[in-house]
Amino acid sequence: MKMMTLGPFEGNAWLLGRKVERTVAEWKEPARLAIVALPSGARHEEYLAAVEDATGVPVVGATTGGASFTERGFTKSGVACAILGGANVEVGCAAARELRADHGKSVRAALSEIDEATSSGGPRSGAPNSILVLADAFACDGDELVAALRQSVPPHTRVFGGTAGDGWTFEGARVFLGRKALTDAAIIVRLSHRHRVNIDVLHGFRAAEGGRDFTITDIERNVLKTLDGQPAARVYEEELSRLGLRSSGEGLLQTMAKHALGAKTPFGEALKIRSPLAIRGDGAVVLTGGLARGQVVRVVNAASDSLLQAAKSLATKVLGPLPAVSGSLVFDCASRLRLLGDRYREEVRALQSPNSPSHPTFGMACYGQIAKFGGSVEGFHNTSAVMVAWGESDQGTGPASG
Repeated sequence: MKMMTLGPFEGNAWLLGRKVERTVAEWKEPARLAIVALPSGARHEEYLAAVEDATGVPVVGATTGGASFTERGFTKSGVACAILGGANVEVGCAAARELRADHGKSVRAALSEIDEATSSGGPRSGAPNSILVLADAFACDGDELVAALRQSVPPHTRVFGGTAGDGWTFEGARVFLGRKALTDAAIIVRLSHRHRVNIDVLHGFRAAEGGRDFTITDIERNVLKTLDGQPAARVYEEELSRLGLRSSGEGLLQTMAKHALGAKTPFGEALKIRSPLAIRGDGAVVLTGGLARGQVVRVVNAASDSLLQAAKSLATKVLGPLPAVSGSLVFDCASRLRLLGDRYREEVRALQSPNSPSHPTFGMACYGQIAKFGGSVEGFHNTSAVMVAWGESDQGTGPASG
């Protein structure tokens, strides 16, 4: 499986289409899939049509949580693209629609659509599969989405991706399939290939110094209603103010999303972190994924140096075992972008291989991160960076690097 990238690109859809067309024509590999990351305010369908016309392959993607990047740098207002290809790569795509109503039903329908399209196109190669997922953050419970995928694909299948953002406004995100920008949907891409795929996830967050423990006393799916018997939003806001984490000129929801809630787990100091997406009028907080009644949570925080060190460690774990890196995909939490500010370019550099020249990299800031692989306890993550990478030669699907 090969990859090339375009961008960061600042320009209109027509210019992007011409650039993509020239680049694909010069590429030595057959293109199979285009991935596009766009800011929430762009004319999405114009850009998608331009990329589809230029490549002639399926186009998928999402709006970002504020930035997208390639190995050349990052952009907050422009476009980043990746083209996946190779002679031994097969791609199937579908949208899991009406996701909010029933995650399992939507995912199963999308996978069935991929199966039908693949069987009508002739026999499959029998190569191992990976699944790329891009979902509307405001239409899904991340934990339920991953659970639905776990139940619908073989156990060894590696699943990775993220939930679309909207530039930190928390008003609505879009996911892309073909020329359409969709809501209430998840885009599922099945990649069949023979390359070893390494996946891992790290975050660098820890419980805020001086923070208090709170017990979840009422929660329904991903709607956190009360902490210590009090409205969750009020308790959360009071704790942020007490810790001095409220920022002037920033909305409460945005501050909460930078300083999410971490639940204690049985695995040492590891935290299951869940970020807010909305504050309801009754004082409940809508989270990206579920937690459980009785779990103890604390506000989390991270210094810039901790985030950058986590990014370097992630690159070492995922890229280090590969003798030559053909490409990597990164799904990075938007909270990292907000906390790093101008130092975000350092994280983009840190996600390159420490032992080899620059390789094709495509990444986007998102509101939730997905990484399911052998040995992984959790499949849905917040405040994290997920990296997926593969080598240049057919090596078989090996173990995750972490």
